[in-house]
Amino acid sequence: MIRVITALVVALTALAPGSPVRADGTSPPASKDVPRKPAGTTGNGSWAVGPATNSKTLTPRLHFTLEGRAGDVVRDTVRIWNLTGEKMEFEVYGADGYNTARDGAFALRGEKEPQKGIGLWTRVGSRDVSVPAGRAVDVPFIVSVPKNATPGDHIGGVVVAGKEVEAVKKAGGTTLGLRRAVGARIYLRLEGPLVPGAKVEGLRVENTEPRLPWGGPVGTVIRYRIANVGNVRLAPTAQIRATGLFGRVLRDFPERAMPELLPGEEVEVELEWPGAPPADAVKVTVELKTRAGLQSVARTGYTSLPWQTLVALLALVIAAAVALRTHRHLTARRKA
Repeated sequence: MIRVITALVVALTALAPGSPVRADGTSPPASKDVPRKPAGTTGNGSWAVGPATNSKTLTPRLHFTLEGRAGDVVRDTVRIWNLTGEKMEFEVYGADGYNTARDGAFALRGEKEPQKGIGLWTRVGSRDVSVPAGRAVDVPFIVSVPKNATPGDHIGGVVVAGKEVEAVKKAGGTTLGLRRAVGARIYLRLEGPLVPGAKVEGLRVENTEPRLPWGGPVGTVIRYRIANVGNVRLAPTAQIRATGLFGRVLRDFPERAMPELLPGEEVEVELEWPGAPPADAVKVTVELKTRAGLQSVARTGYTSLPWQTLVALLALVIAAAVALRTHRHLTARRKA
């Protein structure tokens, strides 16, 4: 048995308008060949997807940017370009958006993963779509917003996955089949109070002890999480400062722009600190800011005094004590 996995590319930019054929059962308009590489596309080289437009001029949309209220039904159309010389078969479905934990990149849930937002609410006009060689097909879809949906941003996408299993490999005792997919983002904002909020959590500093007693830490890494605790998407920046004994500044790290975080999502961040002091009372402060201003501040501290250094100091103290005792003993014998 082959377990099929899908490699997904999320379309980040607009796709050029073309003359599509429809996939919803209505009478299709006259179809024309599309360019081999539609201007501004992001795809996988074989096909590309994006919001459809009826305009004959170059007025593409970057994403599906939709607005509504709880209980609304929102309608739009996704366009699929076949950039190859052969007919292609696809599966089309809605999916929830999320941030990957490692680097915060935007991603869409897999077809078989649980969906609770856009992925659950979206229904496409035709799940199975055939696109002729070098042409484009329009697929309408609806987003049925529940009456109890919360205000703010709900983010996901429309995924267009190729039906062909393009590669097979073995991992452990499992045989994996690889399919490719391309997604177009959906940004749906529902009417109601908008509450931006971001928070720094889990701030800590990790040191690798030196090999030599007099050396500083072999490696120092500052780690923390940034969580979007509001109901709108945010692109925060983090400013980190390290201070030592008596508040002197040890290091002002460059301001770091974070990836756009979706509501309810978080990302792990790590920052290497070369040249951390070998011995000091260190305090690290992280300030998180957005366009709305300061959102969150977190602090942590540690004392940089490796155990090897303590052992060396203890050995010096013992040696000094022995030397003093020996000196006193010799002095007493001479006097005697």
